[in-house]
Amino acid sequence: MHNPYKPPGQALPSSGQPMSAPLPPDQRAALLQASDKPMYFAPSTFKLAAMSLVTFGLYTMYWFWRNWQAIQRETGESLWPWARALFCPLWCFSCFAQLADLVRGRRRELAFPVALLGIVFLVLTLAGRLDNAASLLAFLSFLPLLPVNALLRQYHRDERIDSTRLDRLTIWHVLILLAGGGLLLMLLLVIILGEVTINLPEGTLS
Repeated sequence: MHNPYKPPGQALPSSGQPMSAPLPPDQRAALLQASDKPMYFAPSTFKLAAMSLVTFGLYTMYWFWRNWQAIQRETGESLWPWARALFCPLWCFSCFAQLADLVRGRRRELAFPVALLGIVFLVLTLAGRLDNAASLLAFLSFLPLLPVNALLRQYHRDERIDSTRLDRLTIWHVLILLAGGGLLLMLLLVIILGEVTINLPEGTLS
């Protein structure tokens, strides 16, 4: 039906909804290019540290597993991500180096040498085999992951890759934090109190 009030040269959309203007060619190209860029597993520092602590290192292995999957996806190598995550103390050097190489560009460089991060991770992991209070150092095995994780997060920001979902704490994360945090606190108390000897005067308990 002809609309006598329609301005000349303006078409009315058939759906009754205003037609959105098409994106400029440069923005369309940027969106298409961003969708092809690799995404790595790089949660927030708080999430990585907290989940690694309350899961007694299991989340650290999960971090390795997810990023070995990303390495396999980008390089096409024939590898077993779960096996390399399970034996992460042996494969951490290779993982750190390959992640640093994959995101190297735009002058993104790892803050610490790969060899140093690998040695620190290996030492902290082996500290868990000690039979004294020094075994608590194993809980800090996530620390060498932080510089690599920060590099991956910087890569996501520079490439405008939306990775905000990696930072979210779901109900399962909260439950794990509460349950694992309670167990961790109890374990620390047992270890600390076990190192303390209380000398009572003779005849106190007689």
